[in-house]
Amino acid sequence: MPKKAIKLEFEDENGARYSFKVEGNIEKNKVLRLLELYDLLSSSSENNDKRDVDEEYEKDLYSKIKQLINTLPLTGFTSKDVLSMLEDRFNVSVKLPIISTYLRRMYDKGELSRKKVGREWVYFRKEVEKIIIKDRMG
Repeated sequence: MPKKAIKLEFEDENGARYSFKVEGNIEKNKVLRLLELYDLLSSSSENNDKRDVDEEYEKDLYSKIKQLINTLPLTGFTSKDVLSMLEDRFNVSVKLPIISTYLRRMYDKGELSRKKVGREWVYFRKEVEKIIIKDRMG
């Protein structure tokens, strides 16, 4: 009886080459495990690429928001103001909740101060807060 063999070869998006060969008593569950391994390797490569793109996008968006905040007026700003400026200056289309999340994180880190006005938060650069405190004490 001839020897049975199955071979699976593929290359991922990063150029890594994979080669798997099974010889002898080939059972259905062994072939399924081999295909699961293929799925695992190919999906992890796609997930890593997606994660890298997401992280780079987030860093880039964060830096753009920080850059905009440094040019905003001393009177304060809202997430809508930041969104409008992002669209105008950088031609970036982002949903308002994403901007709100970034501003809240900056507030949580102590990079911004804020106060509730009506139904929305008005944010202030920390330098503005220092100027106001100095004026009151001076």
